[in-house]
Amino acid sequence: APDRAVPASQAVVSSWDEAAQSLPGLNEGRFGRPGAPQNLVFVGTPGAVRAALTEAGWTEIPTTIRGSVAAGLGELLAGKRVAAFPPMNDYRLRGRRQDMNWAMPVRFLQERHHFRLWRTGLTDPRGRDFWWGSANYDLRVRWRDLSHVPAPDANRERDFIVGTVATLPRVRALVVLPSPRVPAEGFNDKGYPYRTDGRVAVVDLR
Repeated sequence: APDRAVPASQAVVSSWDEAAQSLPGLNEGRFGRPGAPQNLVFVGTPGAVRAALTEAGWTEIPTTIRGSVAAGLGELLAGKRVAAFPPMNDYRLRGRRQDMNWAMPVRFLQERHHFRLWRTGLTDPRGRDFWWGSANYDLRVRWRDLSHVPAPDANRERDFIVGTVATLPRVRALVVLPSPRVPAEGFNDKGYPYRTDGRVAVVDLR
């Protein structure tokens, strides 16, 4: 499907500052409403991103409900802590659904660290992708529409994710930089408030 296709490379950019000028500061939620703020960047190949996050203790959640259910059942049968279920709702960036979902459970089904990553189509001079991410902390489930209630402070979850990868040998550099399009506060597509400091964490992978 077009919203799952890998984006064609749009441009080679020399730095995150240059990439930030063309990327939206919010993703899109249900019914095309403004969603959550973007606050996380990974620079690297798909393999490098997956290797680093897996090493840091994150679980990649499938991008379909069926895949998430199957992965969660597999974890249960194997006697592992369930991290791949429940699934994450689809959010969009320039009409495309997220390419990766990552989670770290805290309380079964209800509470978890999580973030989404989109492949932007932008690359650095070495051909590595810029992945534009949105991170927030899920406090509990809203059962009437099977969605999660996010914590308002998006900075805290961004900083938590940074802390999990900061000491990995795979991380070449890590900085927190202002982004001109990330709003300081607002409400997401489900009416929940968020607040940010307008900065994003940029994780540069070997």
